[in-house]
Amino acid sequence: MESNKNELVFVIQELERKRIARDLHDTSLQNLSHLVHKLELASKYMDQDMIKAKLEIATISKRLNEIIEEIRMVIYDLRPMVFDDLGLKHTIIRLLDQVNKNTGLIVTYDIDDVCIEDETISLGIFRILEECIVNVCKHAQASHIKVILKVSYPSVELKVEDDGIGFDMEEVKKKERHFGLYIIKERVEVLSGKINISSSANFGTKIDIFIPKVLTHTDYI
Repeated sequence: MESNKNELVFVIQELERKRIARDLHDTSLQNLSHLVHKLELASKYMDQDMIKAKLEIATISKRLNEIIEEIRMVIYDLRPMVFDDLGLKHTIIRLLDQVNKNTGLIVTYDIDDVCIEDETISLGIFRILEECIVNVCKHAQASHIKVILKVSYPSVELKVEDDGIGFDMEEVKKKERHFGLYIIKERVEVLSGKINISSSANFGTKIDIFIPKVLTHTDYI
């Protein structure tokens, strides 16, 4: 049993490394590369137009501060502090409230108070939901998202639905074209769960995830 738990921790750590590498590559590293080119351009302006060069450097400085903040968020996201303080339910609600506040999405949810003794599993469920939300924000062009987390002793069911553009289900099989869905599936498999994805063009996407045997009897005493 202990070796299985150690293997679970290792696999989840590897998934986290992949996610962090992807986040840094897609945002911070690409933005920094772009700023290198802008600095080279600013250095050329110095010989021709010092005012223009200073304006360019001011723009670069502002963008660097924004990138620093992005990296701070990636570091914070390694483990949300509220997770330790308030548990899974309130961490999820905090995430969904932030999505509701910071994007154009209308978010509704129904979250059971889930107490999972194994912290690795609890954090794994949170990361699965987080990846689902990221996919909706990036690709779905949705106006509404609904999240349901229900307890059915000793298991947990997570549902994420959106009213976005949907996609051809055959495309899901092409991992390289749906990296986000591939990561979600990997995370579910690590937790010995099952996932069902249904989608069609202009009819949104539904993701139903079932994580078995994550709760002990003492969670309900």
